[in-house]
Amino acid sequence: MSRSLLRYARLTRRQLIVFALASAVINGMITASVGAWLAQTYSTYQARRAAIETIAHLVYERRTRAGMVASAIRRNAEVEEVRHRKQAYDEAYVGWNKNVMLNLFAIREAAGDLNVSSLEPVFEDQLIAAMADVDRCVTKAYDARIAGEDAKAVLDGCRMAELHQYVLDCGATFTNELYKLTQPTFIPFTGQFAKTRALAEARIRSYCVEKAVQPAAPQPAPATPPVSAAVPPAPPPTPATAKTPP
Repeated sequence: MSRSLLRYARLTRRQLIVFALASAVINGMITASVGAWLAQTYSTYQARRAAIETIAHLVYERRTRAGMVASAIRRNAEVEEVRHRKQAYDEAYVGWNKNVMLNLFAIREAAGDLNVSSLEPVFEDQLIAAMADVDRCVTKAYDARIAGEDAKAVLDGCRMAELHQYVLDCGATFTNELYKLTQPTFIPFTGQFAKTRALAEARIRSYCVEKAVQPAAPQPAPATPPVSAAVPPAPPPTPATAKTPP
């Protein structure tokens, strides 16, 4: 039966062998290409996720260290404890700043942009700016505590509690949305990544831009009374000269 079909189709044994070999080669090339693409996609996914996890670690560490310094100041802890916590915060501050550019690269890669991403200005102008305000507030309060001044008033004046909460809300939203963008997609040309990115940008702006904490206005310096020119005292009256009778 099979031979009759082959004769009917006019296929020789050599043609069948060539067809089988060609099919094997084509299937091997397709399998290798798809396998390489899947491996590259998964590798990129792992690298992006590790970068976003690093950003989240640095944000939370710096925020937590700043909160510990503020807490020690508010409860009038010993100076040595305040100094120890401030030193730990300074180390987190250095670790954050030496990775700022790498964090921007990670955001750019997670957003799928080769050049500057639309999320970078939000990261720099909102989250980093708020953390800089926290740093100035903590440093100023620490200096006041070391000098024996009212450091609690300094924390209240620079709105430390509001800034501390804002860094948590904005930082958590930012890293969470970036984490979603790193999800691997194995179905190209669906437009799903563009939709996920648009939703991520909207959520980040709602928490980081619309709810930004304005820095406290600088306190005006106390007015000094004007210095009036000294009025020279009036000279004493000269005694009248007595006239001698003629």
